[in-house]
Amino acid sequence: MREQRRDPRARPLDAEPVRIDIMGDGFLEVLIARDISVGGIGVFVPHDFNGCDIDSEVDLIVKIGTERPFKTRGVIRHGVRQGARHFFGVEFVGLSDQHCELVAAYVDRCLRGGRKLP
Repeated sequence: MREQRRDPRARPLDAEPVRIDIMGDGFLEVLIARDISVGGIGVFVPHDFNGCDIDSEVDLIVKIGTERPFKTRGVIRHGVRQGARHFFGVEFVGLSDQHCELVAAYVDRCLRGGRKLP
């Protein structure tokens, strides 16, 4: 299957994890990212994620390693169940140029560290 994404994505570095707070209609989750790109982020949720529907808009707080956290918006684009866990892909919406550069630099570090997703 050919990769359909515009932006390269990578697994976060163990020494610099990516924490993401997802706030939606009736829920708040604090999670560690499974993957990240300039276009969005992927997360596993260890339980049902009620209120987390495809195309739902959410508020995000993203913390990359020791960098200062930043707030942005996202749209839930897909969800997959893997056993007891649920995987969600969230597309960034309105990411500022400054935060886009921060994410791009981080993804580049991850890729140079061999953290590319298969």
